[in-house]
Amino acid sequence: MNVVKRCTVLVAWVLMASVLPAKGQSLGAIDETVIVTANREPQPWRLSSGAVDVVSETAQLPGFRFDSAELLAGLPGVQADSRSNFAQDTRISLRGFGARSAFGVRGINMRVDEIPLTMPDGQSQTSSIALDTVASAEVLRGPLAVLYGNGAGGVIAFRTEAPKSSRLGLLASAGDARQRRYRVRGEWAGERAAARVQASQFTTDGFRDHSSAERNQFTGQWFYRSDTGMALVARADISRDPHTEDPQGLTYEQWLADDTQVHPVAERFDPRKSIDHRQVSVSASQPTAWGSWQLAGWAGERSIEQFLSFPGDGENDNGAVIDLARDFSGINGRLSRHFGSLEWSAGFELAQMQDRRLGLVNDLGERGALKRDELGEVSNRDVYTGLAWQPLPAWRFQAGARFNSVLFDVRDDYITDTNPDDSGRREYSEPSYALGASYGKGDWRLYASAGEGFETPTLTELAYRNEGTGLNLELDSSRNRQAELGWRSETEALVASVTGFVVASRDELVVDQSEGGRTTYRNGAETRREGLEVLLDWSLHEQWNWRLGATLLKARYTAGPYRGNRLPGVAQETLYSKLDWSVAGERLMLTLATQYRGDIASGDDNLEVVPGALTWDLAAQSRYRWGATGLSLWAKLVNVTDKKYVGSVIVNQSRGRTIEPAPGRQINVGIELIRQW
Repeated sequence: MNVVKRCTVLVAWVLMASVLPAKGQSLGAIDETVIVTANREPQPWRLSSGAVDVVSETAQLPGFRFDSAELLAGLPGVQADSRSNFAQDTRISLRGFGARSAFGVRGINMRVDEIPLTMPDGQSQTSSIALDTVASAEVLRGPLAVLYGNGAGGVIAFRTEAPKSSRLGLLASAGDARQRRYRVRGEWAGERAAARVQASQFTTDGFRDHSSAERNQFTGQWFYRSDTGMALVARADISRDPHTEDPQGLTYEQWLADDTQVHPVAERFDPRKSIDHRQVSVSASQPTAWGSWQLAGWAGERSIEQFLSFPGDGENDNGAVIDLARDFSGINGRLSRHFGSLEWSAGFELAQMQDRRLGLVNDLGERGALKRDELGEVSNRDVYTGLAWQPLPAWRFQAGARFNSVLFDVRDDYITDTNPDDSGRREYSEPSYALGASYGKGDWRLYASAGEGFETPTLTELAYRNEGTGLNLELDSSRNRQAELGWRSETEALVASVTGFVVASRDELVVDQSEGGRTTYRNGAETRREGLEVLLDWSLHEQWNWRLGATLLKARYTAGPYRGNRLPGVAQETLYSKLDWSVAGERLMLTLATQYRGDIASGDDNLEVVPGALTWDLAAQSRYRWGATGLSLWAKLVNVTDKKYVGSVIVNQSRGRTIEPAPGRQINVGIELIRQW
């Protein structure tokens, strides 16, 4: 079934479900978490026995909103490393989950308005959504996250909001490295319905040679709420990156000599990527007198052409030009019922993806002979249930379990005398479960939780072996056990929390070798992560606000040949401080942000440890209103001290090209004009 037919089916399904009545009344939606869009509104920790934090988009520094790290800055437990390589997504890890990722996001479940960004195999990309449509980012860490299924070492949920007024906005922003972003946004708000349409373009030459990029995006959203409380949201996203160059990583010595250079292979093989992404989704939800319900469906297509930095022309090589066409879709639902102080919920998620993958020789930047032709299919069939019991106002208990079935099926259509049939199939059937408890009175709460989850390899991680041909079907899923204990307090002027945690994993999925854009994986030995997270959000004065997020994380191998070594890609210390000063109300607001990330091992052997760095950013914002017209201005000085540092590392890069440099001092500015009616 093609994507158009699938979209039609899922829209009809959700719309039909949205009008099915319950006994005596209409059905409605479930709120899995409280949506928070301002620092001082009620936080979701009041309803959770785990570590949950929310930050609004307006509470972050102004910027291009091209990099998801902009929205996640300062959240404890989160390490978001900007790679300054637009051909690759931001490297995001939560409590060490996802640090192995060579590209995209692994080990973390990501969602937009309850629609998964994460594919059935556990892989996510953030480049497909317009980040400036996001009103807030919510992060769930710890044991309760495993109830979201495959690869849920944590959950990042981006939230949007329905427009509250009708308006038209024009935005232009610019910065060093010829960064440019233009956006037009139209919003309409009626009595029960609202809509948003947005188109934007971002371009840059990059601060290194061979690192230019362009991204064009369109987003359309429609919101509806009936007089019975039923909410319906429809969304369409189109994203196109026509030509994004990859400057490649540098060796440590190259980085020390000149952090703006590119490796010679980038000039020889012209590594680059182009992406076309199209997706639609529909969700319906409603609270009822007996509980709530939620139903959502999505479908889309994603095509990628990527040139890697080597020829890939060996006898059993798979080529070095990737031509990928992905088709994906899914549906999930959840039902919740109240029985006095007890709440029972149950749900399901069905999703599938199909990848038609071609591999061709990279003939010095041109498409060469065919070396690979296969169809890969991944599907997940998950069911879950949960109980929440609040016997007394101060006590709350939670428990949940999920059964996950993930099937990988690859058909090899490139068979020659020297290249055998490499078709393969493997199914992973894994349970996950968690329980938690919390106790609190007034403005403070103690919470504790424990759970066990899993992570399968992604389809891309199964694709290669170090030697020979065929899928790496020897890869097992990893299992992790987690526990956490925390305290949180919230008053009108102060939000503070402290959380301690421990994670023990077996068969951890780690990078084996990474060379020229091709990465192979293996099951590592046992690992252990333990740490402490601190959050402080303090209104010092009506004109001053200070936010602090800090994480101490000790992540080690506890068995095998690397026993005692640090997990690569994971910083032991991260610190973020942001001080806001409202000098003259909305007319002038100044912000000073400080970020520290400790040193990072680039490989399992720990022979190379990249130094940490302390950086400073300074921003100024100003807003003016003349009746129905508004004007917003912002300016930001990035890396004030022009610190030379490493933005990210490529884990276990076999030829030592591990360093992805961060840019030096940059100046960015933006202006937005809004007309409201």
